[in-house]
Amino acid sequence: MGAKSTHRTASRASGDRRRGESLRVLQDALREGLADSFLVTHLPHVRYLTGFTGSNGWLLVRKRSSILLTDPRYREQAAREVRGTQILIVAGRSMTDALRSEGLLRKQRSMAFEAGHLSYTTVSNLKRTLKPLRLLPLHDAVEQLRENKYADEVHSTRQAIRISEMVYNEILPLLKPGVTEIDIAAEITYRQRRMGADGDSFPPIVLFGKRSSLIHGQPSRSALRAGHTVLMDFGCVVEGYASDITRTVFLGKASPRMRRIYDVVAGAQEIGRAAAAPGLPCNQLDELVRNVIRDNGYGDRFEHGLGHGIGLEIHEAPLLSWRNSQPLEPGMIITIEPGIYVPGLGGVRIEDDILITSSGAEALTSLPRGLTELEP
Repeated sequence: MGAKSTHRTASRASGDRRRGESLRVLQDALREGLADSFLVTHLPHVRYLTGFTGSNGWLLVRKRSSILLTDPRYREQAAREVRGTQILIVAGRSMTDALRSEGLLRKQRSMAFEAGHLSYTTVSNLKRTLKPLRLLPLHDAVEQLRENKYADEVHSTRQAIRISEMVYNEILPLLKPGVTEIDIAAEITYRQRRMGADGDSFPPIVLFGKRSSLIHGQPSRSALRAGHTVLMDFGCVVEGYASDITRTVFLGKASPRMRRIYDVVAGAQEIGRAAAAPGLPCNQLDELVRNVIRDNGYGDRFEHGLGHGIGLEIHEAPLLSWRNSQPLEPGMIITIEPGIYVPGLGGVRIEDDILITSSGAEALTSLPRGLTELEP
């Protein structure tokens, strides 16, 4: 067996262990009185707990078993992807009707559901169809399980980061006068796919000149000119797991003011990377970095949180902001992405993906962070 095949086997084994352990945590909570069952409807959570990657699926977790409900389009796919969970193909009726008619909730009095991921209409239908079953809203149960990554999740994230970094290095020579933001965004998407990504983790952000002050601006047909700031924020997905990288470069010489802004952001980001460690509350890390920017006179130009968790979703727990006092823990993968944005001038953001370890933190991204001035 070759090295790549060996890794796939090891990764699948790690994934199976993760899914089994996570289901057991939920089942233990059910047996301890949380509810008689737990309905998981958020697709990233269904994937996390079963391996199923289809676009339509509910997972019913019971005290000693689990059942994936999906439709006939995914009969073969579910059989290939799902192990250790029963599969029920639902045809000609709704998922809610199937829960009732298949007797999946027989002798049960209560069912918890993902309160943050079900619409009011769906909850109303469940209440009406499953009456007198008592529905109990549950918050962040699977989100908490997902915060600390297993070996297979870290590996997939590393692979996604490596692809994005290779693409970044291919993109730099394309930054010439006349190229548009949309041109570069399209190249990022194409090249990440070509290098093995499943797709973008979000639509690439590519902004030139004054438009780089748009924190989450979308690419336009604005053309690149000498002297422009270039802000690129992008990532890709490998085996479901996302990368998220931002770099800011300059076509030609950066103006003295933009050079100063870049130095402040780079210095603040370096302090954040060095300080990240288990036990440090998210809001304290945010405040540490924010104070550097504030002390340099740009506190009102850093208008978003310091970062966020990444994994099966591009934004997931933990949130690194002044609102979250949760301590960092080993196994979390977070972004550290301070920025300064001055309307009418431009913006700078530098973002790295960081793995919290037992003793500190490891920067998973390796792209240079120093000021880069490209030949026009």
